[in-house]
Parts: sequence; structure tokens; C-alpha cells
Amino acid sequence: MPIRGSPFLYKLCILYPAGGGEANMAENPTIAEIKAAEDKAAEAVQEAKSTAARKLNSAQASAENTLKEARQSAARQFRDKIRRAEEAAEIKAKDILTKREAGAKAFYDQHKAKVAGAASWITEEVMGRYGRG
Repeated sequence: MPIRGSPFLYKLCILYPAGGGEANMAENPTIAEIKAAEDKAAEAVQEAKSTAARKLNSAQASAENTLKEARQSAARQFRDKIRRAEEAAEIKAKDILTKREAGAKAFYDQHKAKVAGAASWITEEVMGRYGRG
């Protein structure tokens, strides 16, 4: 029966045959021990690969969550800055409007008498030129 499995085990069976190039596992316990150790090592490697895959998936998920949280935080901070800027602009606009309204009222009060005087003068001129009736 030919040996299947690892190249090391195959070479070992060729170098130390138990019966014409074939190995008999029962006659040579060292080969059985080597085969068991190789199987155990293969299982350990497979377990390590699956553990590494789990850790990689966990790290990727954690990185995605961190990135998502950072984006949400940045968006929230941006919205807050926009809101504060809008509030400051609104306050400034109200101050400007109040000052301009006060200036317009002062201008009106200052020139109100001049308008009445000019209207009276125009009325007298028109009446003097075209008559009263």
C-alpha cells in the first residue's frame, strides 16, 4: 500500500521500508507518531487560520464602525457649526435692521418739516401762477 500524505512521511517510508517500499504503520510506531503529529499540526494550522480570519473580520467590523461613528460625529459637528453661524448671523442682522430703522426714522423726522415747507411753497407758487379757482 503506497503512502499518502506528507512528503516527509513518504521519504521516511522510502528510506526505512517495512516491507519492500511499503510502510506498515503497526510495525513502525515512530511513523504512526509522526503521522499523528502531522495531523495535529495540520489541525493547529487550520485552527490558526480560522482564528486569524475571525480576528480580521472583527478588526474590519470595528474599523468600519469607528469610521461610521467618525463620519456621524463630523456631520453632527458641521451641523452644529452651521446652526451657530446662522444664529449669530440672525442676531447680527437684527442689530443691523434695528440700527437702520432708527436711522431711517431719524432721517424722516429730520426732513419731515422740510417736506411740509416745500409742499406749502409749491402750493403757493401754483396758486399764484394759475390762480385760486
